[in-house]
Amino acid sequence: MLKISKVNNMYISKDLKTDLRFKVRTSPALTQPSDLKSLNADNYKAYIPSFTGAASNTASPSLEQQYNTVKSFLNHSDLKTFNALDKKGILMNNKSNDGSTVLSNMYKIVTQPRLQGLDKKQILSEVIKALDNPASITQKFGDIPAPVAKGITKETGNQFPQQAYNVMSSSCVVASMEYCLASKNPAEFVRFAEGLSGNSYSVDKRIDITDMAQGTAESLFKLRQFNTDCYFENNWEKLNVKIKPDRNAIVRARVQTSYKDPGERSCIDVLIQSALLNLGSQNTYDALTDERTGHLNPDKTGLTEEEKNFVERIVFEKPVISVVYQNIQDGKLAGYNCEPQELKNHLLKSLELNQNIIIGRIYTDSENNVKGGHELTVIGYEQDKDGNGYFICNDTDDGIDAEVKISEKELLPYIHHAGIPKEALSKDDVIVEPWKEVIAGYKQMISEEQTSK
Repeated sequence: MLKISKVNNMYISKDLKTDLRFKVRTSPALTQPSDLKSLNADNYKAYIPSFTGAASNTASPSLEQQYNTVKSFLNHSDLKTFNALDKKGILMNNKSNDGSTVLSNMYKIVTQPRLQGLDKKQILSEVIKALDNPASITQKFGDIPAPVAKGITKETGNQFPQQAYNVMSSSCVVASMEYCLASKNPAEFVRFAEGLSGNSYSVDKRIDITDMAQGTAESLFKLRQFNTDCYFENNWEKLNVKIKPDRNAIVRARVQTSYKDPGERSCIDVLIQSALLNLGSQNTYDALTDERTGHLNPDKTGLTEEEKNFVERIVFEKPVISVVYQNIQDGKLAGYNCEPQELKNHLLKSLELNQNIIIGRIYTDSENNVKGGHELTVIGYEQDKDGNGYFICNDTDDGIDAEVKISEKELLPYIHHAGIPKEALSKDDVIVEPWKEVIAGYKQMISEEQTSK
């Protein structure tokens, strides 16, 4: 039986009672006027996006109009892929958060304004390529040419050394989430691409409050903890979260529009990954340096297991449980919280539910010292004729535009954590998430105060 209790270095503040009872605003409020600088031929200019909103058409276009309009923006190669997606039924997929289809969001991309410095034809082309082969999505940052970096420093006022712009990516967690969106939720993937590249520079996500937590108080705690831009609807049953990249993500996106090399992120990769990193890091991410602050992670890069779980629940609208399988002490693999077969069963049950599983894999030396970690996505399982098992995985950092096979013997012992659907866990599994223990402590504190009165 799996029994896990993991507590981060958290404490209950004196103001927690106020934090849990605060009133969430009842409507979005991006009302600041645009502070948009003039744009010239250098696409790194005008780094502050407009929040004035995209133009809207009063009349809904017919399907024929949407098809023909989108096709008019495609080159021969993309048109061939577009037609292949149509035959697979992907264009009419409407399993998005607002019910919009892949095709309707493509139509918005080419007919409504994009952020200055972005190209609607290029965005459409990148979206089509990602839908055709989600494994082409990568986390690899592109370099920023020296003359462009100087211009960025001048425009943004950020005094970064040149090497700060040529960073090693730590966005494996969110790149894996982007892959899952493109492969499992194509309509939602294109909706993200449209919203983040449009003048709103954001996308709204409407979820059931039960997908976030078991109750309103627990949900409020998490939302407050992550400094989330959100509001409640329908008598607090629905939660609307605004997902938006950091201010400097548009700088990276414009650079990738003009200077993208083979194997590097597209401008859409930049925007989606930056938005999810910003959501998970309590809105402290900087896409220029790939660094964050935030009070939930002592490290300046990436997302913690707790932050990953928070983002997953919002993005995929499902109560995914972050299960920790390894016992790490003082930077060393000290043991496991369950038997390998139980971990394997969790993965297989998740796959039976048609769910991808984002896992955290660690790397150790000969003395079990942890040397690093990486996020992968498990999408399938198969056995060879000799009965050897292999997990089919996607790695956004391996430079391969295809999924790969990893032996279960090489993978299972090194899985630190995984986002497991609640339905895939056994009723005998007892999993205590860190924030629930803080909530329990808060309730105990309130009870002790009432008893003392």
